[in-house]
Amino acid sequence: MRHLSKQIIAAIALALPLSAIAAPWSSLNTAQQNVLSPLAATWESLSDKEQQSFIGITKSYDKLPPEKQHRLHEQLEAWGKLTPAQRESAREKFTAFSKVPHEKREAVKQMVREQQTNPAAQ
Repeated sequence: MRHLSKQIIAAIALALPLSAIAAPWSSLNTAQQNVLSPLAATWESLSDKEQQSFIGITKSYDKLPPEKQHRLHEQLEAWGKLTPAQRESAREKFTAFSKVPHEKREAVKQMVREQQTNPAAQ
């Protein structure tokens, strides 16, 4: 019977979305909560992997110049407002962009900026 219980528990754990096993907001220390405050409302919907990535950012936050800290907060706010589908799309775009040779990245950035300012050109 004990063996069956472990199987049931394992099946339930596998069936849960990743966000269900992610850390609660209250498990973060005060410094981490301050840095990640733009994500507070959506924190528990993030996967454990995403949470760990964001927690990693907090480790070097104090070493950043104020303007980079501000920029990071803006980026976290924007990320927190994205839907899961938009986040996945952003990850895919980032992966594709990281494969672009360094010497061509500025041209790609310019092309994206133009598309954003003139959606009809797409």
